[in-house]
Amino acid sequence: MEAIRLKIAARNYCSKESWKKRFPISLWLPRYRLPFLLHDVIAGLTVALTVIPQSLAYASIAKLPVQYGLYSAYIGCFVYCFLGTCKDISVGPTAIMSLLVASFGKKDPLNPLLHDPVYAIALAFLSGIVQFILGVLHLGALTGFISAGVLAGFTSISAITIAFGQVRHVLGIKFESDSFYTGLLLTFEHIKETNPWDVIIGLGSMVILLIFQWLKGRATRWEEDDSYTPPTWQLCTWKFLWLIATGRNAIVVLVTSLIAFALETQGLGDKISVTGNVKEGLPPFQPPDFSKPDLFSVIGLGIAMVPLIGFLETIAIGKAFARQNEYRIDANQEFIALGVCNIAGSFLSAYPVTGSFSRTAINSQSGVRTPGAGVITGAVVILALSFLTPGFYYIPKAALAAIIIVAVLKMVNYKIVIALWRLRKIELLGFFATCISSMFIGVAYGTGVGMVLDLFILMYSMARPGIKVVEPLTSEQMTQDMHSTSQIQIRSNSAVIIQVDRSIHYPAAEYIFDTLNEHMQKKDYARPVILDLSFVSELDFTVIEGFHDATNDFKKADVELFFACSKPNITALLLKADIDSMSIYSTVKDALEKIEEKQV
Repeated sequence: MEAIRLKIAARNYCSKESWKKRFPISLWLPRYRLPFLLHDVIAGLTVALTVIPQSLAYASIAKLPVQYGLYSAYIGCFVYCFLGTCKDISVGPTAIMSLLVASFGKKDPLNPLLHDPVYAIALAFLSGIVQFILGVLHLGALTGFISAGVLAGFTSISAITIAFGQVRHVLGIKFESDSFYTGLLLTFEHIKETNPWDVIIGLGSMVILLIFQWLKGRATRWEEDDSYTPPTWQLCTWKFLWLIATGRNAIVVLVTSLIAFALETQGLGDKISVTGNVKEGLPPFQPPDFSKPDLFSVIGLGIAMVPLIGFLETIAIGKAFARQNEYRIDANQEFIALGVCNIAGSFLSAYPVTGSFSRTAINSQSGVRTPGAGVITGAVVILALSFLTPGFYYIPKAALAAIIIVAVLKMVNYKIVIALWRLRKIELLGFFATCISSMFIGVAYGTGVGMVLDLFILMYSMARPGIKVVEPLTSEQMTQDMHSTSQIQIRSNSAVIIQVDRSIHYPAAEYIFDTLNEHMQKKDYARPVILDLSFVSELDFTVIEGFHDATNDFKKADVELFFACSKPNITALLLKADIDSMSIYSTVKDALEKIEEKQV
């Protein structure tokens, strides 16, 4: 029988339809139409206007030379076109992923203010391998072990850490820190070194970005009103405003770079902190360098944390836009696609990438039709690397810092604190444990602390299932209660009924058996005990062994123990265990009738 199942599974795995699903381009490309091309080109160009300045900015969060942001921005676009199942997603560097990369890096001996790119590139390769394997094995459910509270804590403290980490660039002061707490102290320590020119550039850029962000919201508001059809001139005006607002990052970079260049021509080039020389051209195609002796000790937890967080970002974004645009995505295929993006990127000097919410939103609003739009975005980034890098020299660091700050602050999820307080206060522990510990030991390890605490809460819940004990009643009480048809309300003056409200696993075994023993030892009324397993759908070996011991203990104490199992799989499991003197009944009522027969 098993051989037949394996044969069928192998045949399905190797079928033509199965392989088509592994290469989703084979599903949408045959249906591609010429009108789709215009939409995809517009979307690809629009996203490119955002990804180029963002990539330069995010590289500074990852503590890498700025060109590595661009190296990471294009290869994922091409790979995802072939393997991705979400038409809207834009894959590339993100703020949170960049922060994680910085957490698992090591200072470059040649430039102590930056990290050695070798570690980031190796991390991309290893993360891609982990993601690919988990996708092939259909283990995307592993991400379910990160609760909403911990995830919200991670994104919120990451946003705060990233934003505050950019304050020094807005102020024009220089120092290096490894945590939020250290950065806070050093900011106040160096505050006297503030450069007023950088402050003007930084604050001015933020004001412009916020105005453009507001304009974008106003320009798209008409789409929400189905009852209003604007005239053509008004529609064109709104579309123009939307396009300008969407390219706000590129506009800020261009304007501030011209200001820096103008100051340079007037002999005032040292007034503003600029990006400096950016390596021109595409990176060489070469495998990641694993020759560093301390590579794995430096990366450490990143091999697990980066691939899981990266997938969580991508799948959360993908599901949100798939629901909005009424199509479905394959979570395990997304795992595979993201893994291949990172593996391929590591051969072109990219650091780990994932789906970007802001760029995906732009992609969707631009009317993207297929993942093919990513090819346009990737091509524009390649052109920028090939021809525009000399112009990147004059981009002010304060302007890039402003882009990051405005982008990440909306990621702070304060609403979940109110929701958890109202619905389930204990989950706030995971949220605050993640936030507070991240301030002192870094976001990566702080998130680990939150996850461990969450697992303890989960295990405690498993170890303490709900138990309802129905004590023996008087004849009058029994007559009154028997009018109810609910099994949980069935009472008897001839037995103690102990009902468990969920599946029983080994952490709960001792708790269950202590409750049984407590009632077995009540010698003043040694009545039979019925263990009601009506709501139990799973038992493990430890619990079954415990039932064996409990049955023997009750037998020695001359107290009857009955098991009521309404679920066939539980009954079959207990019968297969072949426990001597074990009395199993389908319902509590059947067990009570048997007890009453013996008492007559």
